[in-house]
Amino acid sequence: MVQKKPLFLKFRSSNIYVLVTVSMSLFTDMMVYSIIVPIIPFVMDAMQNGRSPDTRSDPYHTTISNGGNVSKDTGILLALFSLGLLVGSPVLGYLADRMKYRQWPMVAGIAGLLGATFLFLFATTYWELLLARFLQGFSDACVWTLGMCLVADTFALEELGTQVSINVRFQAYVSSRWEDNMLYAALYHSMGYKAPFILCICLAGVDMLLRLFLVERRHRPAEWFSDDTLTTTETTVEKKKKYHHVTVFQLLRQHRLLAALLIAFANGCVCNVFEPTLTVRLSTEWRYNSSQIGLVFLAQVIPTFVATPVSGALSDKYGAKVVCISSLVVCTITMFLIGIPNRSTAGGIAPLIVIFAIQGFTAFAFITPVLPEVAFVVQSLNPDKGDDSGQGMSYALFNVAFALGGLVGPLLSGFLYDKIGFFYMCIVMGCFLILCLPYVFLFTGEPGKFIVRPQDKKSTMIG
Repeated sequence: MVQKKPLFLKFRSSNIYVLVTVSMSLFTDMMVYSIIVPIIPFVMDAMQNGRSPDTRSDPYHTTISNGGNVSKDTGILLALFSLGLLVGSPVLGYLADRMKYRQWPMVAGIAGLLGATFLFLFATTYWELLLARFLQGFSDACVWTLGMCLVADTFALEELGTQVSINVRFQAYVSSRWEDNMLYAALYHSMGYKAPFILCICLAGVDMLLRLFLVERRHRPAEWFSDDTLTTTETTVEKKKKYHHVTVFQLLRQHRLLAALLIAFANGCVCNVFEPTLTVRLSTEWRYNSSQIGLVFLAQVIPTFVATPVSGALSDKYGAKVVCISSLVVCTITMFLIGIPNRSTAGGIAPLIVIFAIQGFTAFAFITPVLPEVAFVVQSLNPDKGDDSGQGMSYALFNVAFALGGLVGPLLSGFLYDKIGFFYMCIVMGCFLILCLPYVFLFTGEPGKFIVRPQDKKSTMIG
């Protein structure tokens, strides 16, 4: 029996629609993730002192009574997102390599995100915030695993670098962080604590409609697309050969993939250590309120608009190793320096903002080449062109590594801030990045080559 074509099939299954849908999904997820960062220390302080987080006139919006305790509680709350991502990613990665379609689990993911946002909206106790944050992380795993698989299903491998996966994932991330910091102050101070979450619910509604409207090409009748020039590796043509299955153990034996996972873990740490600590540092040292803190965090976000395309283009031209190593070295230096500025240093807050901007640029620059690295590993393990066995699990492993970094980063930094202060916390994180450098240098990109020209990449082999 011939299946009837869906309405507007050409548009709903087009490359641009897939790209827009996944970008919107990532944008919405990261919007919900980061919108609470500038104010969560004040919310924690309010709850610890028996006040409602929705009281705009209270003085806790500009002062924190116990910085160390608040930093620890904030770190735990932020880490719960990574725990949810950590739990959800391997489950969804396993299913992604075995499911016929990606769409419906992604719809379930946005439904979970809506539930988490409603919990944030009406939460009055700490445990409710913890539950909401965990559910948010689990829902994110649907997009950060299945969304990347959907993009990989749609585009050819050579398009999967700067033109597709990097821009979809990281530009959606930095755009959401930009919007969070710009919109939050206006919404929070003019309309109260709940207003930003209502905005997120509206965005999630649009996101759900886009996901419901999507038509995946894979496993659809070939005659539906008989007039199209497909960029996908496969529609519904069943292969006569024996199916080749790549296991998670095969993936974990690849040093190139392990180096990518180490980079993801390091990035998860350095991108999350400042959310529970620098927010408190700015409040206690400079007496900044949530709006001012949000503006300072823009210093980290704005350079990433340049970092992702520039580092992606350089990676395509000169190879992943030179980009990762150079960026990681500079990022390490900024981690040592960012703990120095205080109210007594020359220039006041200005040196911290400059260092924070460089840190944001380099943190995104060293993570940008990783997604193509993951794709190259999967391709090398599949003997037949077009096979994608292990693809879902490889992206899940990437998410697990990033989530572990996002779990360790806030917990460790919150604990260190309470015990040894902001300066020495930054020193510890800088030392950690130094330890990552040798393995990343040895196994990122092609073995034995620091710079790889485009013509050399055709002979890429995994050692």
